Amino acid sequence: MMATRVEAGRGWGWLVEGWQLFIQAPGIWIVMLLIYLGVSMVLMLIPFVGGIAQVLLSPVLIGGMLYGAATQGRGGALEIAHLFRGFQDQERMGPLVMLGLFSVAGYVLIVLVVVALFGGSMMMGMMMEGAGTNLPPEAAGGLVAGVGLVTVLLVLLIGTVVAMALFYAIPLVMLAGQNAWPAVQASLLGCWINMLPLLVFGLIYIVLAAVAMLPLGLGFLILGPVTACAAYISYRDVFADTADTVVGVRLDK
Repeated sequence: MMATRVEAGRGWGWLVEGWQLFIQAPGIWIVMLLIYLGVSMVLMLIPFVGGIAQVLLSPVLIGGMLYGAATQGRGGALEIAHLFRGFQDQERMGPLVMLGLFSVAGYVLIVLVVVALFGGSMMMGMMMEGAGTNLPPEAAGGLVAGVGLVTVLLVLLIGTVVAMALFYAIPLVMLAGQNAWPAVQASLLGCWINMLPLLVFGLIYIVLAAVAMLPLGLGFLILGPVTACAAYISYRDVFADTADTVVGVRLDK
């Protein structure tokens, strides 16, 4: 499970090859995305536990999309049933749900950071007011701005770490049969040593996402599946040995 460093230009290549996989079966890909969105919306409507269930099960469904992309990548035919492959493979479902739990932990940590920083600043302000210390409006505004900036930076840091942990962890669990924690560790390393191609990928993706939003967001019906396909291509590049051996065994079953 060794990660390989690839050239920065592969960030663009992942999207190009992802598009090539998408156009092999665009209708099926769009239907899969709509089903995924529909399941997510239904779960979100469930009071109290719906949001948590959606986060926990998202890696299972995303793993199904990646399974479909891997099937296409090896010359097979994409099927809508691939979306639910993670639920059918009980050995993979548990670790995939654990990855969802990792996401939940990230969200909880973000909430705690926001509450701690803003709650702490409010308590400090109340204590200073109670002590008769009057801060000038400029100083008070600077304090609020400083706390806000630190909060934003910490939230971005936590969000980035969670994204790095899951980007390759989901295909490593779904396609390579890894357990959750080793897959997270490998994903973090793979993202770290491939920061440049991922940066290229991210910058181009921002532009594509802006374009996809123009026709009432309908462009995401295409960009979403292309993203899943591009993520598989990226995984295949960075974890070439694992992708070439283990996935082949699983898909040929």
